[in-house]
Amino acid sequence: MTTTISDYPNVAELLANLGCTYPEGVALLPINFESATSIAEFKQVSEASTVKTLLRNASIPYGEIFDRSKKPPYVQNNSFEWIAPTIFVSAGLISGDANYISVALNVISNYATDFFKGISGGKSIKLEVVIEKTKSKTCKKITYQGDVDGLKNLPEIIREIADE
Repeated sequence: MTTTISDYPNVAELLANLGCTYPEGVALLPINFESATSIAEFKQVSEASTVKTLLRNASIPYGEIFDRSKKPPYVQNNSFEWIAPTIFVSAGLISGDANYISVALNVISNYATDFFKGISGGKSIKLEVVIEKTKSKTCKKITYQGDVDGLKNLPEIIREIADE
């Protein structure tokens, strides 16, 4: 199980430069968000639609960054790990009600546990969470790779980063 924290470009600036909408809650970022020079280049992991549905069903404030008509194509990942889409958590959501983060990660954890039922061998997930700090509005990325149980440690890490 590994968790790494790294700097991430300012999401609000990138969204503005690309002509995307800034979300007030949780949003899913395309896998090539940092390098895309236009919305037409975006690509999304295949599990993005599932995670969107899970978040909406759990009443997590969710926002799209692009119109439905500009929805990016999905990339199918054929591996023995479950790869979640990159989750962006805005400073507004963190300062409003940080419990949404715990609920969102719990919902994703429950889904991944069900996903792996009946599968023998290693059951690894990969999840990236981009956090917008509440004071400076700069961003950090948490990359988690490991078993489902390790997700329970992420909400505290997210809160610490958001409050820096």
